[in-house]
Amino acid sequence: MEIILSLIGGFLIGYLTSYFKEKGKNKAIIEDTSQITEEKEKVTSKYGLETTRRKIQYETKSNAYMKYFTLLDEQSQVGNLEAQQEFLPVLTKFNTDYLCNVGDTEKELKAASEFSNSIQAIMMKSQERYFKFKNETNSLKLIAGDSVLTLLDEMDRLSQLSFDVSAQMMKDLAKQIIEKDMTSMNEQKNLIENLAAQTLEIKEKLVTEIRRELSEI
Repeated sequence: MEIILSLIGGFLIGYLTSYFKEKGKNKAIIEDTSQITEEKEKVTSKYGLETTRRKIQYETKSNAYMKYFTLLDEQSQVGNLEAQQEFLPVLTKFNTDYLCNVGDTEKELKAASEFSNSIQAIMMKSQERYFKFKNETNSLKLIAGDSVLTLLDEMDRLSQLSFDVSAQMMKDLAKQIIEKDMTSMNEQKNLIENLAAQTLEIKEKLVTEIRRELSEI
């Protein structure tokens, strides 16, 4: 009887020892699996957040760059439209009023004064549009990469110079017409055309660099 009890006891002890060992293994496996799952979720979350961050950065930059180019094109388009609809009629009126009254000092001065006032009004509108463009450029510089930033600075310099030369040209025009100073008129015209060519070249470089920057996000 004692032998039987001893055998049963030994069997139970062996079973329980084996049971608890297996239970310990299973618990360890469960804990390892849980830890692996947790790490996987962390990695997935990390890359998910990284993807979201990159998406937001891409959209923010691309929208800002699109707005910049829209304003840049607007500068040119509206400028050309104003030249046709506002500046040319003012210039035609000045030519008519002045040429028809050559020798009449009072009427000559009146024609020159009216021309000057009209030019100032046109320049004020151009200045407001230019400041809007410049402010947008300054905002864009906060998020632009180094290469794009360098090109934006160059575009800013050319835009400012083009605006200044155009403004001076319109201010000088009445005097140049009266004095028939074609040399000065052609010099200013050539300078503006040269600045326009430089601006177009920088714009093309800017487009290329922006595409590269966006592709690397």
